[in-house]
Amino acid sequence: MPQVALPTFAVQIRFAEGADLSGWTLGYGGLGAITLGEPDTAGLYEDVIADVRSMNVGYGKSRELETYRPATASVVLDNTTRAYDPTNLSGPHVSGGVTQVKPGRRIRIKATHPTTAVQYDVFTGTIRSWGFAYRDNADAIATVSATDLMADLAGAAVTTTTTAGLSNVAAQNILDAVGIARANVQTGQSTLQSTAFTNTNALSALQLVESSEQGALYGTPDGYLHFDDRHAILDETRSNTSQATFGAGNLTLTDIEIEYESDLIKNAVSITRSGGTAQTASDTTSISAYGRHSYSLTNLMNSTDSEVDSMADYILAQFKEPELRIRSVTFAPQAHADLMTQALSRQLRDRITVQYAPPGGGSAISQELFIAGITHSVVAGNMKTKFVLESTTGRSGFWLLGTGALGTTTTLGF
Repeated sequence: MPQVALPTFAVQIRFAEGADLSGWTLGYGGLGAITLGEPDTAGLYEDVIADVRSMNVGYGKSRELETYRPATASVVLDNTTRAYDPTNLSGPHVSGGVTQVKPGRRIRIKATHPTTAVQYDVFTGTIRSWGFAYRDNADAIATVSATDLMADLAGAAVTTTTTAGLSNVAAQNILDAVGIARANVQTGQSTLQSTAFTNTNALSALQLVESSEQGALYGTPDGYLHFDDRHAILDETRSNTSQATFGAGNLTLTDIEIEYESDLIKNAVSITRSGGTAQTASDTTSISAYGRHSYSLTNLMNSTDSEVDSMADYILAQFKEPELRIRSVTFAPQAHADLMTQALSRQLRDRITVQYAPPGGGSAISQELFIAGITHSVVAGNMKTKFVLESTTGRSGFWLLGTGALGTTTTLGF
């Protein structure tokens, strides 16, 4: 297969303005009063790609039952001209005698596909720190470390009382209370009770809503926060239908990591809502075979014990048995234009197929999996992409009460 060039990257820093105008303002409760989007036309962003030596971007989570983490970006810049030295008041990033090389500046990374010319967002966030290194009196670098909107939430406190209603109502109440405007919130499936939060970590508050819904809270490379209901992964085409096949004669992989372990076995589940009683689900066959592996959630916001009971069954169905899991795949996007397209276009919670033929012969093994994490590394003219994966077991083809014939599947969803 013919190789392709690196994407044309843009690494843009808004030196002249702080973190405001990024789609949120801490402590401001008036959703809609803040300008959405980034002020491109004002010319506030400066592209520093000419000085970039390497960069790494990562977002998502490591495995099932974890919450999604804030996205991170690390960009190493050539600083031999002291262009990014905050003590150099004769440098290019100085205004009114004051350096503009500061934490709290906005940064975004974009990539234009080398053959299709389609531009993709790779990262949008805020610079948290600048690191500087000087070597052998001849070399100097500046390292930019940035995180996305989820990290902003983790640093904010919220005091609000949510309105009883579907989970999206509570999520929006919390977002409004901290002034988050760059968010896409799906209508929920679970009805939640009114809940008071006092000086509570905003990310933790939203993750409580996420757990109560059994949905997903995550950031995307365009700088938005997403709250998905639990049926999104069943209903959306990108999640219920494989979007690409990797390995074994298809899109070439350089590395496949597989694990088969007991850590994710959960065969004794206990879920409790605020004001309710513990709802339990267990599997005696699994306990007999592997020992007791407990899992619990407490203080959820759900309105009824019956829904919490269904949640316990839902989690048990996914994790009562050990599973041979393809944990991650790594590939070199420059090997082919189609690989480059996959590297730049795939999103968290997309479904893909991975096939591999183990040494020793026999049939190839094939699994459909969800993308749980994505990392990109670019250094010395080479790009590497890694997809962290999670199982689709127990989250495909549910039979829902009132929607079909019992026996179509053996897993009852809610």
